[in-house]
Amino acid sequence: MATGSSNQEIADKLFISLPTVKSHTSNLFMKLEVRRRTEAVHKAKSLGLLP
Repeated sequence: MATGSSNQEIADKLFISLPTVKSHTSNLFMKLEVRRRTEAVHKAKSLGLLP
């Protein structure tokens, strides 16, 4: 996600289904209290979860 990969690209790289990626993304957004991918990446960086 932080590298700009689409959900389908993430699914292909991790050998999981697209609905699984969407589910994990949705759960991540709820935990980080964000609504967009860019917000999630920014918040993860500010929390020290990403370099």
